[in-house]
Amino acid sequence: MKVGESVALACAASIFLAAALVSAQDQSIGDVARQSRAEKSQAPHAAKVVTDEDIGPKVGPIADSDDPDDVVNKAAQSFAADMSHVCRHEVSNNSGRGSSAETIIELAGPDRAHLINNQQGLSNSHSEMIVIGQDLYSRTGNAPWVKTTSSATVPLNHVPESLAGHYSGGEVKLVGRNTLGGSVVFVYETKYHPGGVSNRDRTISFWVGIKDGLLRRVEMVTSETTASFIAPTIDRDVTTCTYSVPEIKPPM
Repeated sequence: MKVGESVALACAASIFLAAALVSAQDQSIGDVARQSRAEKSQAPHAAKVVTDEDIGPKVGPIADSDDPDDVVNKAAQSFAADMSHVCRHEVSNNSGRGSSAETIIELAGPDRAHLINNQQGLSNSHSEMIVIGQDLYSRTGNAPWVKTTSSATVPLNHVPESLAGHYSGGEVKLVGRNTLGGSVVFVYETKYHPGGVSNRDRTISFWVGIKDGLLRRVEMVTSETTASFIAPTIDRDVTTCTYSVPEIKPPM
């Protein structure tokens, strides 16, 4: 591996490391989702297959009569395929002194992005990376930008773990209507006990635009109680997105 490739991939890894802060001591979302679906496989529910034709920048409009599983699955696949948006990914927990991290992802194409990572807790850090084609620019803190070149593929579009699986069997429910960032949205929700642990509760909420079917926000909250006299440990994972084409230029 070339030096440029090594630097780029290391930077990319640090950018997305924040997503692991609240899940290191838990099962992966994919494993939990598969287990949950297996337990609900006997539920009467007509699953609809999502085809390539359903994937695109717009999958709406949607109605309150639409299958919630289908709406969320389409929004997730559309988000994974979209290459022009700005998302803020935030994770936090109240364990010990608590910690938090945010990753801002500005995506203006399959090979043009600006990634910003901030972490707070036992240690504070800030790092950035700009990708324009094969040119990679990175820096830590207020240090000068460093330019490298790489032919390796850097993962740019971060898909939240809560969108990685496929919901079926009535896992998702429509719980209401709201507004978010000027868009009218339907709010969907799924609840379960990760790993089948009774004192561990997880709620995943999805905000999906009514006019276009696009995912505006996904929030996963996991709460675990260890003793009646101790406050529960709460992990929160939130991704909020707007759909526009940010202007991304070389920093040097």
